[in-house]
Amino acid sequence: MTTIDLKHLSRWLPATLVAVVVLLAGARLITLSMRDHAAQMHSAAQSTVTRETRLIEAQLQALTDRTRDEARRAARALGQGTTPAAGAGPGRGAFWMTADGTVARAGDADTAVSRALANEWAVTAARARAPTGILGPVRYGSQWIIAAYAPIEAPQAKAAAASPAWAVGYQSLDALLVRAGFGRVVKDGFAFQINQTDPLTHGVRELFGSRPDMPSDAVASAIRAPAAFSPPNASAYLQLALRPRTGWYPTGDLVSRTGLLLLLAWALVFGAHELTASLDRTQSALAQARKRLHAVNDRLGAEIEQHQALQRSLEHARYHDPFTGLPNRRYFMDQLDRALRELRNRRRQRIAIVLIDIDRFTLINDTLGHTAGDELMLQVAQRFAKALEGVECVLARWGSEQLAVLVHEVQSPAAVHAITTELQNARQEPFALRQHRVKIATRVGFTCIDSGLQRAEDALREADVALSVAKRQQNQLTVAYTPGMGGAAVSLVSLEADLHIALERNEFRLLFQPIVDLRGQRVVGAEALLRWRHPVEGLLTPNDFLPIAEEAGVIVPVTRWIIQRVCRLAAEWRRRLPQGVSFYISVNLSATVLRDPGLRDYVARVLEETRTPPGHLKFELTEGGLMSNLSAAREALDALHGMGIELMLDDFGTGYSSLSNLQLFPFDYVKIDRPFVNRTGSERANNAITSAILQMTSSLGLRAVAEVVETQAAAQALLQMGCNFGQGYFFSAPVEAEQALEQLRHYVAPSTAAAPTVRAAAGDAGQGHAAGDTLVLADSPTVKLPESPTLVLSEDEMNAQHTVQRR
Repeated sequence: MTTIDLKHLSRWLPATLVAVVVLLAGARLITLSMRDHAAQMHSAAQSTVTRETRLIEAQLQALTDRTRDEARRAARALGQGTTPAAGAGPGRGAFWMTADGTVARAGDADTAVSRALANEWAVTAARARAPTGILGPVRYGSQWIIAAYAPIEAPQAKAAAASPAWAVGYQSLDALLVRAGFGRVVKDGFAFQINQTDPLTHGVRELFGSRPDMPSDAVASAIRAPAAFSPPNASAYLQLALRPRTGWYPTGDLVSRTGLLLLLAWALVFGAHELTASLDRTQSALAQARKRLHAVNDRLGAEIEQHQALQRSLEHARYHDPFTGLPNRRYFMDQLDRALRELRNRRRQRIAIVLIDIDRFTLINDTLGHTAGDELMLQVAQRFAKALEGVECVLARWGSEQLAVLVHEVQSPAAVHAITTELQNARQEPFALRQHRVKIATRVGFTCIDSGLQRAEDALREADVALSVAKRQQNQLTVAYTPGMGGAAVSLVSLEADLHIALERNEFRLLFQPIVDLRGQRVVGAEALLRWRHPVEGLLTPNDFLPIAEEAGVIVPVTRWIIQRVCRLAAEWRRRLPQGVSFYISVNLSATVLRDPGLRDYVARVLEETRTPPGHLKFELTEGGLMSNLSAAREALDALHGMGIELMLDDFGTGYSSLSNLQLFPFDYVKIDRPFVNRTGSERANNAITSAILQMTSSLGLRAVAEVVETQAAAQALLQMGCNFGQGYFFSAPVEAEQALEQLRHYVAPSTAAAPTVRAAAGDAGQGHAAGDTLVLADSPTVKLPESPTLVLSEDEMNAQHTVQRR
């Protein structure tokens, strides 16, 4: 045999030894257990057979006693001289018969049974018959009948040949066993057999049993006839044999115990073999582990180097923007903390924080895509990095559209302003983005810090406040932080907090400025103007709080409140005005409201709830709000116009003033802003441009409304140029709803011989110089135009829509 075979066999040697020991021990235990079980069953069977034998003998004794009683009763009847026919007969289960075996009187017994027993009597040899004894058992049908007989001792003088000589009492073997309670034997789990040995032939006759072939090892007991009927040495009358149904050694128990032994032996053998194999595998695994350990040690050095390289890469990614490669906000904050510590230690004299915001960055993302915005930020960062060469500073990406610069050493705020000027100059040239040339504007806020006692968050807040001020300025692109700005910022924050609960406190109110038909000298509509009655600041105009509402995200619920209020007023005015008087109320919509996906459904629901026709409601929109998101604005306006709501382009002449907007969107009105504010210095030029705007709107099928009409001369000039509608303080100041309704009923035109009287609403006095409600009481009829009209009347306007989309 080979070494491998010997090794394989050696693995089974312990398992074989375990199997032999377990099987031998288990077999011995099973043998002892079965012997003990058999002994217990023998004892139980012996006790049961003894008990049942006594009970059966007692029943035989009872049958004998009953037969004797029957014999005595028969004797008394014969002694009284009565014949069997005339006297009382035998009792139940008994009969009388003569000496030759003839049934003399059967009583209530079955005559067939009586005759069968009489025949058995007749065939029994006289020498074998005892004077008193047990007869049978006798087969009758499917039953065995046991009978007892006793002589009737009648007086000899009265005895006749045909007189009864014997009394016989009988009972079926089944009934006798039932009375003896023999059912317990079956319940106790024993098989039984009752048999009889023939005294003549000595053959065994089976009478009754649960199994025909009772084994010879059954426990047997003799059932003897009553002592009065048989001598002491007489043989047994019947014999009862018992044996457990499952045998002395139950096969089921033997099989289950043998199976359990085999299962235990198999488990131990398998466990021993597996233990041996496991030890072998453990030794082999240890040997392999030693080999792998050397290989792991070799790779560990290389992995440590890779881990260190990856850690350096992660550290760089943690502190740098993934696209531009610039330091990120976290790195900037770490550097700012270090710079502030150096200020506290007097290692530096002054540092500066500059925040730069790119205007219209969101518009570039929406029109050209977010990757285009990232490309723009990368190019801006490259230009700014080049402009900052030679300056000890950190340039970082602060946000999606913001950059931050930390200047480590500056001499004065003027030096920081010079740096910001260089940054503003660096972005002047257009940027190339996907076959587009984009020119951007930037807003800059900065602060100088010469005390290390400030926290980094406070220093950044100062730069952020300055940047916020720069965003709100029209002409000043760079703003330096001053201490007074902090209070203004706190005031803005307070206003923003109050805005969130102004609707709940019912602090908003609406005023209405009539829109007049210049030809018919009647009021045809009104513009709804929002006011906020602040509990501390007093009455605020939209310019004071609407920009904050836009940033705070409450402009949508405020606008919905205005729409609901206007529709309810329109429904009320319809009921109170004479039938046939038409009017409308216009509501201003911002760009944020246009992006509200539920705007159309809300307007439709309010019109339906208030039962207001769509013709009584108009919406005003500025060109700036439309340009922020062209596709969303057009979709929203088409939906509103499809409901029957007319649209007005507000402040035409102050924004883009592009003809493409008039063609791209479904406008019905154009509101010309401040047509008679003289800023060009040429009356003829103003009149010509205003006339051209009116002719253009008329040719496009639009109606023009002149805003901020302040004088009678202006109203007359507009009427001559073809403008049919006007709005301004010449006609009426913003008034309360009830006054606006009264003007719809009875409008009184301003006197043509004197300066107009401005009828301002209560609480609105002094607000005339606010944007949208400017009060100018000049008598000059000069046509005045906006400061920076960008009206385009060239052939390029044919492609205006395409130009706007490319922006």
